[in-house]
Amino acid sequence: MANDISDNKSLPLRTTVLIFLSLNLLISVAMWLNLFSAREHFPSWFGPVFLLAVGLLICIICFYIWQLPRTLALVKPPAGYQKALIWLLLVLSVPCTSALHKFAPFRHDAIMVWANIPAEYNLIRYNFILTAGSLLVVLILTVLYCLGRRTQAVTGLVVLAGIMLVPNDNCGNYFNLPWIQWAGASPLMFMPNSVVLLIGYYGLHGIRPRISIILMAAINTGVFLLGLGHLTKFIW
Repeated sequence: MANDISDNKSLPLRTTVLIFLSLNLLISVAMWLNLFSAREHFPSWFGPVFLLAVGLLICIICFYIWQLPRTLALVKPPAGYQKALIWLLLVLSVPCTSALHKFAPFRHDAIMVWANIPAEYNLIRYNFILTAGSLLVVLILTVLYCLGRRTQAVTGLVVLAGIMLVPNDNCGNYFNLPWIQWAGASPLMFMPNSVVLLIGYYGLHGIRPRISIILMAAINTGVFLLGLGHLTKFIW
């Protein structure tokens, strides 16, 4: 039987994980500051709630950055049900994020939506490809993990977490506008996914798996509710 990846005496790809967590931290702080100045464009209740949620996300990222040099004493093989929950939450993170674009491309009229994307929003086509591709990749990594290719599977999570930070959304809402003006596109849509993938990477290596499951579920839920708020025009 193959050894569990949590048997490793240190966290593989430690430097890469630190870089991606740091990028997520910078993006989250910038998002917090940008929305603080644009909060009057949203319902009065939303600004404080969203700023609090992003503040908690920043704390979560800082917590895992703080965990990096402390992994030796904390490694404990996750239970079978914990592994299953982590992978389930990793898979669900992509459909939850797709709620921000009305569940495209996972909807019955996806072809029509694709065809009607205005020319100025052609980058959204890439966004939809990234959404569908991310779900496919996570499913493939799940299968690899179940087949015993655990090192390759969790390494794939880190690679995908980095790809998700490439700016890919030029929808001109108040979340994205500062990024569009600066870089031509925003990395915000998949940034929470990137965080979830990196947290899952920690958990699968036996680092705080129970806490990781709770935090992954919380982030997925928050993104899903934000997407529903947009879908129903309740927020913007």
